[in-house]
Amino acid sequence: MADNILTRVKRRLWKQALGEKSWVLKNESLRIRERNGLLERPNYAYGMLRAADCAKYFGQKSVTAVEFGVASGAGLLNMVELAQQIEAETGIQFRIVGFDTGAGLPSVQGYKDHPEIWNPGDFAMENRDQLLRRLDGRAEVIWGDIAHTIDPFVERLQPGSPIGFVSVDVDIYSGSKAALRLLNGAVENYTPAISLYFDDVSFFFANRWAGELAAIAEFNDENEKRKIDHDRSLGWHRMPQFEGWYSSMYVCHMLDHPARQSSQARPQLTIEQHAEFMRNRFLF
Repeated sequence: MADNILTRVKRRLWKQALGEKSWVLKNESLRIRERNGLLERPNYAYGMLRAADCAKYFGQKSVTAVEFGVASGAGLLNMVELAQQIEAETGIQFRIVGFDTGAGLPSVQGYKDHPEIWNPGDFAMENRDQLLRRLDGRAEVIWGDIAHTIDPFVERLQPGSPIGFVSVDVDIYSGSKAALRLLNGAVENYTPAISLYFDDVSFFFANRWAGELAAIAEFNDENEKRKIDHDRSLGWHRMPQFEGWYSSMYVCHMLDHPARQSSQARPQLTIEQHAEFMRNRFLF
């Protein structure tokens, strides 16, 4: 009891002197810091934590996170750091994979590729060797045009580390279309729901007939039981001041996954028990 009182007093004094943000950063758990948008690249932190929780719920020990569009490598390095923190929280290990041409955007063809804002060669990697040294084997990078490298990668996926989080930041329609072929493999190589981040869906020229939004729409048209939808768990239970990236988060629902065909064996639950069941497994 005395410890609780001391903690409350310490928190009140700390917040008065340094603010709520400082208290959360220094004293709260990874999940509280993530919920408050206080981890670097909160969109990646959210998606990777979702991937780990989903993998754990379905009995996995490892999950794969993929970044399409590595550019300078800052995002991939951040994923490596986040993976360490999330593994400490959840016990789930990460395989991290990046895809990049190494030479910037490939050819830009027609209105779907947004030629009004992108040019071939944009976002070329500045120093490949330096990035690989900094990664130090903690993440893989697959070099080349995604259209040529994605299918061999999908064929080598293993169910022991299913795809759980994907960031698509390749800007143009053709690259996004190729990247989404990642989701066409054997169903056991994926978590039943995959967190997705799309970097280029919220600027003024963005529309569902071009760019990443067109690739999403076509994926849904072409797949009967694999559908990409907005992440509907964001917003209502999170801090509104960090909602700038919420609209860029999606989920690929693997409706053909065995886990989504029949209920798991467990005791029947009351409404209150089921809410607790969901909270304890971070499924809200």
